[in-house]
Amino acid sequence: MFDEEPISSFVFTNESTTQTFHHQWYAQGQLHECATCFSCIDADEPPSQHWLHDGQESNKLLQLSKQQQAVLDIIEARQIETFFFCDESAKDKLEHFMGETCARGVPELLRWMFHQGNTLSVEFNLACYVNVENQVLIFQSGNLQVDHHYDIEECVSVVYDMLLQRIHNYLDMGLEECSITRLKVQVKRNCIEDNGDSTIDSQYSLPLQLRQEVTGASSLSSSSSSSSSVSSESDLATIRAAYLKHSRECHGYFPPNMRVNLYGLQQCRTTKEIYVVPYHISETLQQLPNKNFLIVNNILGQFQRLHELPTRLATEDTSSRSSSLQCRRCRTQFSRSSKLHIHQQLHCGQDFTVDSMHADIVEIYEQCLPISRTVFQYACYGITKPKTVMRKGQFVPIECDWRSESSVKVQHGPCVVISNAQHSSPSKYY
Repeated sequence: MFDEEPISSFVFTNESTTQTFHHQWYAQGQLHECATCFSCIDADEPPSQHWLHDGQESNKLLQLSKQQQAVLDIIEARQIETFFFCDESAKDKLEHFMGETCARGVPELLRWMFHQGNTLSVEFNLACYVNVENQVLIFQSGNLQVDHHYDIEECVSVVYDMLLQRIHNYLDMGLEECSITRLKVQVKRNCIEDNGDSTIDSQYSLPLQLRQEVTGASSLSSSSSSSSSVSSESDLATIRAAYLKHSRECHGYFPPNMRVNLYGLQQCRTTKEIYVVPYHISETLQQLPNKNFLIVNNILGQFQRLHELPTRLATEDTSSRSSSLQCRRCRTQFSRSSKLHIHQQLHCGQDFTVDSMHADIVEIYEQCLPISRTVFQYACYGITKPKTVMRKGQFVPIECDWRSESSVKVQHGPCVVISNAQHSSPSKYY
């Protein structure tokens, strides 16, 4: 969205009768005011009221419809792990179809995988089929594990940039001379079994942007103070029960003498930045400092666990200024440490591969599961059966005439065909 990384400020303003929260950022020398990260409450209300209403609206947007949930249930039952995004017009240039799919379609598909309650993380890779000079080249990324649903957009963005750079470096021509009509996504869910073990909650990760900040703050805190103690399991259970009781029965109003500081986690819908906001700040004066906890929810906003923070977080103006980071291995520059971390997880692209299809080879995927186009901009299909690899003219279970543009008549459900045909739609869906 931006040519350069925005410099953000998350601002709390206290006036006589109101409390206001708003998000600003500088990009390309201009100040932008975020319309999706603005909240105003009465001065005597607790900070939790900033996020409850907005959180409820956001959760409604993330919930699946009955039709989408039915499709997800089929994906789960059939253990579908391979999906194809198809450009049925076969006219888009490489960057348009691939860019739109990686910006919207692939992240939405990965978010679906997190809707299953026992999903701990999701592992995926991308493969794009590039049509250039009457041949099909297959560029495939390495596997990347996504530990939190807030990391999805950033992970897909890094993979997309690395794939695009690999295509640009490999082809001895401009990208405007290429086209792409197929994008394959392979997804694997890593799940845990809920057997009542209290340690399961701790296995859910924080978002990558926050995880690195908390890790750095924790190491700094432990080196500067050896007296800091971690809450016991019984203390955590007591605090967790108190939080659930008051959030459910009192709608975010906690007693002033509740001796903990609670923080929530928000993501800007515009810049996709992760930021921590105050939810309940204890005003109790005591000799020992208050415990600090981050409220961790799942993709639907349902409570998962409390994560203990090493220190109290500042709630005044905070700015996330980007500094140039460099990969020691390949010297690539990054503006965020989280993007550098993802880049290094992908081993600087060394696991990326390039393959080509022989001119006479055709790949056929039969009986695919169609996913409604109301969800994705382009057609998307789940692959339920192994592909059939054949040569043109060879007998296959469907009627084919590869000399005709409308060449395939499907007998058993939707079918995805990838070929190096010479007509104007070399990779057409039928």
